[in-house]
Amino acid sequence: MRSLSPQVVLSFMKKEFRQLSRTRAMLFLVFGAPLIQVLILGFAVTNEVKHVKLYIEDRDNSALSRTLQQSFSSTDRFNLIDNPDNIKATDLINDWKTQVVLTIPPGFGKDLTLYRKPALQVMVDGLDGNSAAVALSYVQGIIATFIKSELTDTRKYPPDAIFIKAMPAQVEIQDRMWYNLDLNSPQYIVPGLVVILVTIISMMVSAMSLVKEKEIGTLEQLMVTPVRKSELLLGKLIPYWLISLFEISFVMTAAHFIFRIHFAGNIFTMGLLAAVYLLTTLGLGILVSTATSTQQQAMFFAWFLMVFMLLLSGFFVPVRNMPISIQYLTLLNPMRYFMNIAREVIIKGNELKYLWNEALALFVYGFAIFSISVAKFRKVTK
Repeated sequence: MRSLSPQVVLSFMKKEFRQLSRTRAMLFLVFGAPLIQVLILGFAVTNEVKHVKLYIEDRDNSALSRTLQQSFSSTDRFNLIDNPDNIKATDLINDWKTQVVLTIPPGFGKDLTLYRKPALQVMVDGLDGNSAAVALSYVQGIIATFIKSELTDTRKYPPDAIFIKAMPAQVEIQDRMWYNLDLNSPQYIVPGLVVILVTIISMMVSAMSLVKEKEIGTLEQLMVTPVRKSELLLGKLIPYWLISLFEISFVMTAAHFIFRIHFAGNIFTMGLLAAVYLLTTLGLGILVSTATSTQQQAMFFAWFLMVFMLLLSGFFVPVRNMPISIQYLTLLNPMRYFMNIAREVIIKGNELKYLWNEALALFVYGFAIFSISVAKFRKVTK
């Protein structure tokens, strides 16, 4: 039995690149679509909560209550709304006219200056639990800042005022945000998008490429030639392996100029681990091709796998926030490990020595899935 021929593999690679260059739809899918998706999703998908509709029901109408209202109008976190018809607060929330209602009770200003700890009522639309919790924390933070600034303003109150003396000792907190100093949402979202796009392209395009050969009958013709199956697979998959690696660098370069994403890590570490991860996605592409007969079926089947991989990857919901049983299930998802690697390398700049657990899992999954898929492909084509 003859050994693997690099010339045969190279000829298949050239053929694959020529075929890709002749198909405009495939060129757009590989090169154009990822850039458009990152551009749109990078702005659309965000963890930030801004422009929350807020209605302040001021029953005190004092100088301090009006100053408190101004504190909310000076931030982009809230949009203050009016209620000229005096609609009940609960009806405002039910009619989607507001998401948060802050009620200032009568005597608020007087009780505050006398340090009587007046109560404020905050009603939040909890339909979106995450946004509601973030909005509530914003409200609490603005109120706490307002109270501290008002009660410690010596231009308004003398230092020996009774309520100043009654205030408990204040602890000054100096905070510092590491890795993402400006809390820039795209800095966290875009690396995850890169992982998703690379997974989609490598899995879906490789599956469709192999199924296309089966669909038009050329795969059976190739099987009766002296070409080895390993040469065929290498010649078909290496181009998409190289294209996927190029996609990572291309999209991250575009993200740097569009979103000011700072690549803190080592590009060679990212490339090495991405190359290992692509063994898994290309292997899944081979498995999809063996289970389908048309390109439409391959696309649907690949997308079906992608949905589960995406939901269990930690892109939308952190894995630690999932139920324990689901957390164990995510251990079977290779995308989870590469998602964590991409964010750790790009955002934190972590070195390979800190990512051994994820790297080992990627290697095991990549070797196992690729080996199984190649064996399955040989069995189907015999």
